Amino acid sequence: MDQMLVPSGLEGVDLIFGGGFKKGSLVIVAGNPGTGKTVFSAGWLHQGAVEFNEPGVYVSFAEDREAFYDNMKGFGYDFERLEAEGKFQFLDLLTVKQEGISDVFNWIVDKIYSLKAKRLVIDSFSALAQAFEKPIDMRSFTHIVLSKILRKAGCTTLLILEVPYGESKIGYGIEEFLADAVLLLKRREVDDTPLRELSILKNRWSEITHPNYIFTLKNRFQVFLPLMMSDIKQPVGKYRVIPHKEDAYSTGIEDLDLMLGGSFRRGGYNLLEIEKDVAFPLERLICPTSCNFLNQGYGVLILPPQGISALTVKKAIIPFVDQKYHENILITDFKKEDEKIIVLNGKSLEGDMEKIWDVISELRAKTGKPVFSIIGFDTIEYNYGEREALKILGEDIARIRNNGDLRLNIIRPTVHVSNQLEALSDVHLRVEMIHGALFIRGIKPKTPFLNVSLKTCKDYSEVKLTPVI
Repeated sequence: MDQMLVPSGLEGVDLIFGGGFKKGSLVIVAGNPGTGKTVFSAGWLHQGAVEFNEPGVYVSFAEDREAFYDNMKGFGYDFERLEAEGKFQFLDLLTVKQEGISDVFNWIVDKIYSLKAKRLVIDSFSALAQAFEKPIDMRSFTHIVLSKILRKAGCTTLLILEVPYGESKIGYGIEEFLADAVLLLKRREVDDTPLRELSILKNRWSEITHPNYIFTLKNRFQVFLPLMMSDIKQPVGKYRVIPHKEDAYSTGIEDLDLMLGGSFRRGGYNLLEIEKDVAFPLERLICPTSCNFLNQGYGVLILPPQGISALTVKKAIIPFVDQKYHENILITDFKKEDEKIIVLNGKSLEGDMEKIWDVISELRAKTGKPVFSIIGFDTIEYNYGEREALKILGEDIARIRNNGDLRLNIIRPTVHVSNQLEALSDVHLRVEMIHGALFIRGIKPKTPFLNVSLKTCKDYSEVKLTPVI
């Protein structure tokens, strides 16, 4: 790592800044109230002291010490302990007048030198600026103190700026000019579901190749990197088996089960919607759920969605299934790439669905358990047409419910029967890419945006979902 860079210790942040912030730099963290500026800055100070032995000072013109300490404990940041260890100081400056500002900043600089602080947060410059009667006084002070004194001390500084709602301008202009980097934190809603964004507006020490990211405040500040920067690792060993319950069946993703309030129900007719910009192999998306059923002795039948062959699906799933259950997965397609593939004629949807339903009945009889089926309805509509697809919906859902089986239908935005499938589904999930990162969210029932990642250990792998909150 470049010795002139200061690692943040915040997950994802260092990668998007080429290793961290430049030592002695001035970084503006701007945003509307409630966008996560304090959590970001506090996390940067905390991780600096804990992971890199860099003492820090937090200067607050907006919040008292007790409130700050209590609020940050909720994110796992124990500043009282760091203060006792001589690695942190909180300076409460809620009431400052212009005539006392010079003395105050002399005091701050003294604290930086006495603590040998390497990191400083000023929260917020917006509150500090109110102590100046004339804008020119504020600009002169900013230039002298921030641009000269703090840089000379070798102290990397985060300057928090409040952006009032309805305004696009950041600060007073001089701060952006002096700053080495400018970050803008935003909070918006998509279909009434909260989404948090970090935008890099300026960065003097590295190229801005990807300016926008999604982040969360779940447990602490965390940036979700685009797949092109991080990718989701291939599983190591088998997926962790999550036991089914009576009449309730795990998705194979424990975090998703919790979000759905108890996973799939017996006789459930469910929907997985894949947005058109998703650049992630669909066979890997269905693998954890399929494997969780197969490794508990259940039967699984799959009609792959468009763009995926039966052989591709088989190769993605079989390595993670116990050999004794290999015969419990049956895949249908329109050409025989493998002797185990069940071939459909592609001429009569009614006839081909009868074949699928018969195979499901045979699997149920063989295992003595409900069958989990995955049907690519985009494949059905493409091969047989919208009218034929609509004709079999009623019979299809009736058979699933009456036999106590489980279904996951897969669609893309271009599928014309999507409205009917959405209305009939018990659970409706949507997979989408936002700023290059992979997310899943519940439409029915409603969930937050959930970032998708893979946790691997010595014995198994499991999909983890982190909510955007």
